[in-house]
Amino acid sequence: MILVTGATGAVGRRVVAQLAANGASVRATSRTPDAADLPDDIETLSSSAPAHALLDGCSSVLIVASALGAAQLGRLAELVAAANVARAGRLVHISTASVTDPLSPTGAHHRALEEVSAGFAGARHVLRPVPFALNTLHWWGPTVRVGRFAEAPYLDVPMVPVDERDVADVATALLLGTSEPDGPLHLTGPEGLSSREQLGLLAEALGTHLDVREIEPDEVRRRLAGAGVPAPAVESLLRSFELAAEHPVLPSDAVPRVLGRPARDYANWVADHIESFR
Repeated sequence: MILVTGATGAVGRRVVAQLAANGASVRATSRTPDAADLPDDIETLSSSAPAHALLDGCSSVLIVASALGAAQLGRLAELVAAANVARAGRLVHISTASVTDPLSPTGAHHRALEEVSAGFAGARHVLRPVPFALNTLHWWGPTVRVGRFAEAPYLDVPMVPVDERDVADVATALLLGTSEPDGPLHLTGPEGLSSREQLGLLAEALGTHLDVREIEPDEVRRRLAGAGVPAPAVESLLRSFELAAEHPVLPSDAVPRVLGRPARDYANWVADHIESFR
């Protein structure tokens, strides 16, 4: 049995489907299990169920920090302890690339989470993805659909967005027991692209011109604060661009090494999601 936390998210849902396709028995968690819309043969439990009930009989577990609820550190400690009692052999923990940045508020939080999961007694893999390509749909989708324009800070700073499907595929391979040694895996896309270049690929796929506008970091802070985004999350977002401007982010070989194929590029991601921008 493999436990997948956050089974209805962008990563978790794909992991569940791929594990099931490989014949694995899967137990999934969701904050709203009755509305999870997972296959009938997937055992689906509430994310708030007792840790021992979630881990009973499990040989491997996927930890998605965002699915742990408000008290993430305490909940993760419970799950790790229960996994050790159950003698689970493998844990895959999805963290974030920002843990390597001492000035990132999000990085500091996830470093603490990584310290907790380090108490797992079996093989442990920590995935540290850079921001998902999916984020660009959230950032630019509304204005592209309505007004054919997009706004962003640091327009010409190259980033290496990772396709969230690659993150899920790596997690699946590790849960099924690849020969990848323990340790953190820095997951990126295959190439550096600035926001301006990403928007150029999006405009090309749409077959239309996009009005691309740069906005100042303080304007980002104002807008996101007005939308209810917590200040640490806003600062971490801006910090990721600042750090990339200071020290360019390079593609890693982790995705192709684990999966035996190239990482999906942003143009591929756009092609597969273009209807969401129309």
